[in-house]
Amino acid sequence: MTFPVSHSTLDATALAAEVQRRYGIAGPLRCRLVARGSNDIYLTENGTGQYALRVSRAQHRSGTEIQFETQLLSHLAQLGLPVPTPIALRDGSQSFSVLAPEGERPIVMMSWIAGRPLNRQMSAIEAGKAGELLGQINAAASSFQTPQPKLIDTVARIKRQQQHVDRLLHAGSIERASFDQGLQAVDAAFQSRAMRGLRHGAIHGDFQHANLLQNFDGALTAIDFDDCGTDIIAKDLITFEWRARLDALDAGVIDAFRQAYERVFPLSPQEHAALPVLRIARDLYLLASYAAYIDRIGPVDGFERPERLLALLVEDLKQLSDT
Repeated sequence: MTFPVSHSTLDATALAAEVQRRYGIAGPLRCRLVARGSNDIYLTENGTGQYALRVSRAQHRSGTEIQFETQLLSHLAQLGLPVPTPIALRDGSQSFSVLAPEGERPIVMMSWIAGRPLNRQMSAIEAGKAGELLGQINAAASSFQTPQPKLIDTVARIKRQQQHVDRLLHAGSIERASFDQGLQAVDAAFQSRAMRGLRHGAIHGDFQHANLLQNFDGALTAIDFDDCGTDIIAKDLITFEWRARLDALDAGVIDAFRQAYERVFPLSPQEHAALPVLRIARDLYLLASYAAYIDRIGPVDGFERPERLLALLVEDLKQLSDT
């Protein structure tokens, strides 16, 4: 029998031929795998232009979810925001799929963004630029409309990975007790009237330094909207701050980000009050995601081991109990 495959690698030459056929790009086309993780990224070029080809893992996103993402990107790009622009196929659609051993792999082509990702050496000035950009994205997304919104159910997303969490955090352990305590707190909070009353809208979903490319003159472009959806807007703010804390960045970096963000998109008192539980929701989601994908895609930079994720959860649970 054929051994099961969870995440295959598409042949770059065959992929180039398929892209050329579907998009009608002129000249010899070349695809080169440049990043492998939750999604695989290929640099696609024909001598006159460069494109980013994202190959999603099987059973990761539905056609409707991908359509939400490409429509949001197009909306933001039309308003002048620095984001990748989806490239339409010959038939006018913005995605296609190929059949891999593990199932259908959805594919989207976007404009190629040159630059280097921000990293752990990010300065307060760079963090301020990131905060300003996120504020602009959240403000611009408020006018985004689509007939099929991609609604994010935070608690359900965490609970869907329960079987993987069971394997990572054994019943009866201190770590599992912390996870269960956090999930109870988040579940109760998200059912409350106060949480339901927070501003909702289209958000990036994973706005953090690794998803910000900086060009030669210091300007930033936000990439990787794969986790976007209709959700509590303040969660975007928490996502950046959470990754900065994971990487033990200076508190001044986080302060500069927050101040620049709120100059563009101020938080309400209710949103400020919700931040502690939103941090715990992020802790739980990343722990659950780690448990689900560690044996599928392997360690990702910054997420090699779960101990640091658990430490943040314990820290945030204490802060919540102190408020």
